[in-house]
Amino acid sequence: MNLVDRFETALREAHLDALLITRDANQRYLEDYTGSECYLLASAKKRWLIADARYSEQADQECRTASVVQHRDPFPPYAEVIASLAGEHGLKRIGFEKDVLRYGQFEAIAAALNDSAAFVPVEGVVEGLRAVKHSDELGRIRTACAIADKALENVLSFIQQGISELGLARELERQLVQEGAEGTAFQTIAAFGARASQPHAVPSANVELNRGDFILLDFGALYQGYRSDTTRTFVLGNAGDRQKAAYSAVLEAQLKGIQAVRPGATGREVDAVARAQTRALGFPEFGYGVGHGVGLEVHELPFMSKKCEQVLEPGMVLTVEPGIYLPGWGGVRIEDTVLVAENGAECLTRFPKDSLIEL
Repeated sequence: MNLVDRFETALREAHLDALLITRDANQRYLEDYTGSECYLLASAKKRWLIADARYSEQADQECRTASVVQHRDPFPPYAEVIASLAGEHGLKRIGFEKDVLRYGQFEAIAAALNDSAAFVPVEGVVEGLRAVKHSDELGRIRTACAIADKALENVLSFIQQGISELGLARELERQLVQEGAEGTAFQTIAAFGARASQPHAVPSANVELNRGDFILLDFGALYQGYRSDTTRTFVLGNAGDRQKAAYSAVLEAQLKGIQAVRPGATGREVDAVARAQTRALGFPEFGYGVGHGVGLEVHELPFMSKKCEQVLEPGMVLTVEPGIYLPGWGGVRIEDTVLVAENGAECLTRFPKDSLIEL
């Protein structure tokens, strides 16, 4: 089934005549529009991208099928444009992305519709379509992963005592662009020593690397709109026994988790396998879901947690990233971008991880 038919089915299942799409990634998925601050009104048969003068030329050039309709002076405001299109085309039940549309925008559009159409909150309509990647998407994600692997290989020679977290993060980002990325997939995480116990530590210019410190790097490449996500943990100099034990425990948990990734498994099942492994080896559980989907956004469906009942399907791309975090001491995380293949899992990020690398 092609994307047009899949979207029509999704609208029908949600009991909608149209969907107002304000999430940038969803607009790009449906129309290949790479701008922002626009409103995509999409019915089963026709689409309109409502843009002001800053984006109308770009929208004309990029949109696959949507007609570009301008708003803002000298044109009517966006809410009036949406209401006019709804009336003209008989759209009586319009959904909006409840986690994206701002309350002020909702108020303006609902007032303009003035009970001529129901304006109803929905979630996951387009995100559900995005979860399974087609071959072109997979090709871009594979390239993003290969770029990330090469950039990490390059950056290792820059790691030395005295470098700051921020300095290392910026050098890694430079290497990503040098290897062909159009940018970073998300804000790079570089955490040294005890700060590696913070899963989303913000790199600091004031924290410098010392011998014996953990080095946790979590980063990704952005390539033609699609993203990768990798984490590797190293030690500068000789690693201690406790550091090696924690790394081995995370590696075992990650390998077991990847092994559990297969069509028909649920996100909850994958999470449970990895979580049980760290527990069995005497370490505390990580405080987040074991992984998440990756594509146009770095965090998208499926979100694999203790509560995730979503069934994995071939073509989904996700992360497996268990960790051990001990405040005041440090932490270890190993993460790969993984494809759900017909016969199991394929790691798309391939930087070595078989043992704790001492730099």
